[in-house]
Amino acid sequence: MRQGHMPMHTATTTGLEQVPSSSASAGAGRSLVLSDVLLLTAESGGRVAVPGLRVEMDQTAVTVRKPDGDIGAVVIWEDVSRLGVAGRMPTPLGPRGAVVDGVIVEAVTAAKTHRFVVPTEDPDGLEREIAKLSAVVVPRRRRGASGLWRHRFVFVSALVIVVAGIALGVLAATGVVSF
Repeated sequence: MRQGHMPMHTATTTGLEQVPSSSASAGAGRSLVLSDVLLLTAESGGRVAVPGLRVEMDQTAVTVRKPDGDIGAVVIWEDVSRLGVAGRMPTPLGPRGAVVDGVIVEAVTAAKTHRFVVPTEDPDGLEREIAKLSAVVVPRRRRGASGLWRHRFVFVSALVIVVAGIALGVLAATGVVSF
């Protein structure tokens, strides 16, 4: 096991739970701050985690802070195609090492999927907050782009029909095509 990494175990939940720090509801203009977060490492297939992180989600980005407070990574929302919950798993972060529930939060970009486990005594509440934040910061750009694509498709389709009608009219008027 590497220093600063903690293997994840799949033990059953004991009922003892720990609350992540949440500075505010994840509504417009607010941020969601999660403490004691585990980063599931891609190299290990999610079997090894980096503990003690702080994840801050605001209107502009996801910021991951190392245990010493330094910034470990920043991912701006324009690079995120999906933010959501990927399930739950037990975490060994409760009092005296007790196993508590953790919510797996995923931020998906074109380059990779960032997976975090957030220990909490209210997983349903945390999942609602992630959904609220995602609705505010992620889909806005995606909806606009797909809506624009639909409008372009309708416009091009209508243009093709009009041009075909004009061409058919010209051919009929010149006697090339008769009805």
